[in-house]
Amino acid sequence: MSHTPVLLQEILAGLNLRSGQTIVDCTFGGGGHAAALARQVRQVLAFDRDPNAPNYAADILAANPNIKLVPDNFSRLAEYIIAPVDGFVFDLGVSSFHLDLPERGFSWRQDCALDMRMDTRQALTAEKIVNQYAEKELADIIYNYGEEKYSRRIAKNILAARQKNKITTSAQLKEIILRSVSGNYTAKNISLARVFQALRIAVNDELNILAGALTQAADLLKTGGRLAVISFHSLEDRIVKNVFRDLQQKNILTLLAKKPLRPSAVEIQNNPRARSAKLRLGEKK
Repeated sequence: MSHTPVLLQEILAGLNLRSGQTIVDCTFGGGGHAAALARQVRQVLAFDRDPNAPNYAADILAANPNIKLVPDNFSRLAEYIIAPVDGFVFDLGVSSFHLDLPERGFSWRQDCALDMRMDTRQALTAEKIVNQYAEKELADIIYNYGEEKYSRRIAKNILAARQKNKITTSAQLKEIILRSVSGNYTAKNISLARVFQALRIAVNDELNILAGALTQAADLLKTGGRLAVISFHSLEDRIVKNVFRDLQQKNILTLLAKKPLRPSAVEIQNNPRARSAKLRLGEKK
């Protein structure tokens, strides 16, 4: 399954790679970063909580026997890494194949079941949130995780709609959102993206586990080892920025650039999903 890794050359350069190293890819996804890393280092330890990850990237795993895939969440790094390593990579974006698979329910652009689970073994889905959460809980999720100004109106209309029929598909939710927001075509699409982002973050508890995982990674780095984090929206980047700042103040990490690296115009043209990516880099003291 095709997957284009974001900011790949910047990651490879930023990690200061050498042949004998062990690098941890905390978000294996389609395996693009891991495959490129595996060609330059001794071992890549890759984490992915999606139990289907080995199937999606079977060709990459077969071609790179020095990639060891751990079927777990990056919130538990310390349970698997027993000795300091040379680098960590976090790519916090949703993999392209997740967005493109209708059965995973991540995209509003396709009519599909409201799932949105990274780990299909967990019980909580977007459908459960939409149909079971109280109006205030829904509004808070949409506002806090999607930064959507029409959050209260959307939540109110979700409750009104679900009293008539259970909301089970992205098309049903999309129609409710479009009725709830104002603006032109572009503005309404932005609202759709924000609401679906908010639900995805809530389903997978993405923001609550991020700060702890980054701190674990810094603790597990060798002196001189590097931490690379790609974020895609302001909520993620704010957490990354604050954790990096705290680690710098505690004399644990040196920031390698004051401002995050961004994709080039050429990369954005070739891979439009890269347009909002930001890369922050730090080195263990």
